[in-house]
Amino acid sequence: MVQGEVNSTVAPWNERVDCSRRSLLIVPTDVPSLTTILHLEANSIRLVYRSAFAEGMIIKVLHLSHNNITNVESMAFSHLPFLEILYLDANNIDDIAGSEFLGIANLKELYLNRSRVRAIGRNAFIHLPSLKVLHLENNLLTTLTKDQFSTLTYLQRLALTGNSFRCDCDILWLKYWMKNKESIMVGQNISCTHLQSQVKETIQTLLEDTLGCNLAEAARKNKITISLSVVVVLLSLLIILGIWLYKRKEALQVYLYSRYGWRFREEQEDMAKPYDAFLSYSQHDLDFIIHTLLPGLETRTPPFRVCLHHRDFVPGILIADNILNAVEESRRTIVVISRHFLESEWCQLEFQAAHAQVLQDRANRLIMILLEDIPVDDAPPEIRHYLKTNTYLKWGDERFWERLVYVMPRPRPPELLVENMEEQLEMHEANEQEM
Repeated sequence: MVQGEVNSTVAPWNERVDCSRRSLLIVPTDVPSLTTILHLEANSIRLVYRSAFAEGMIIKVLHLSHNNITNVESMAFSHLPFLEILYLDANNIDDIAGSEFLGIANLKELYLNRSRVRAIGRNAFIHLPSLKVLHLENNLLTTLTKDQFSTLTYLQRLALTGNSFRCDCDILWLKYWMKNKESIMVGQNISCTHLQSQVKETIQTLLEDTLGCNLAEAARKNKITISLSVVVVLLSLLIILGIWLYKRKEALQVYLYSRYGWRFREEQEDMAKPYDAFLSYSQHDLDFIIHTLLPGLETRTPPFRVCLHHRDFVPGILIADNILNAVEESRRTIVVISRHFLESEWCQLEFQAAHAQVLQDRANRLIMILLEDIPVDDAPPEIRHYLKTNTYLKWGDERFWERLVYVMPRPRPPELLVENMEEQLEMHEANEQEM
């Protein structure tokens, strides 16, 4: 139990504990939980930590004056939600940031006289919406931020005398604020000092012309500053958005094409080619081709026309010639890369033919699909180089089908599709007659 005076005449909700003048270095930890008035003034407490007060206390009045306090930690009083009056006079608190008062929204009176306060943050009192009395007399304040007290809606008394305010344009706002708040500033002649002459003058009598202030010009400059700040913020946001869009440009392009049919760049397509795509794959992966990839392309509306080895190669012609013809007669070549593909010489020939067509057309009409996880370094040199320098698709990735359709050519109009099918049928019949 703290050695102090306990006044229980109105017990238990008016418990007064007096621990003043006891050479305490820290806030005692054994303060009774029912204490409502706690005296800790005239001790040697220099730091008020966030953990100084135990949770669950109902202190309403706290005296911490004459302690030579130099620092009040952020949220130092947050465990005292019922605190209404706080005395911090005659200390050595250089700066008031505002975070010290987090958690004591019920505070009604705050006393900071003779505490050597030099600076007060712009939003120092934003966490004290219930504050009615604020004393800041005889400190070392030289200026106050414009609208410093605008958040104190219920303020009834503000004491500012005895500070070292400078007579300059930055303090003029206080003159007009006090004029509109005469009931709050009753009987106070707050003075400031002219820097050049060191002459003191009451802030209430300051003149714009004497100080060389042009408030209209200052307001104009302030508007310009605000406008420039807005422009800088908007430009920063646009730059950030641009960087984000650039990093996500492929996903954005795929989305816009799948949703609205928009493409940022259209390549000139040879509509006369009978196939939309030639599928290059290993026979070991035929099940995936027949039951997954091919239906995904040929059952769309409108469908893509796809060239397959076993279905569309012309019998009796050399395989190498069939491969070259398939690549030339297709608007795209889709290469399905698997371990079996990399082990097949014919598959690699198909890739080389497609790659040669890319170089000849100077247009990337080659679509690479990784069917399984394969280290790129395991691929043959030409395929490895292509995978490292070009974007490829991976089976199982998010939006695989949308990405595949995006890199495919636009589907042909129905009438052109019918014409191509008729021409292809005639070519097959001619080849069969020749054989």
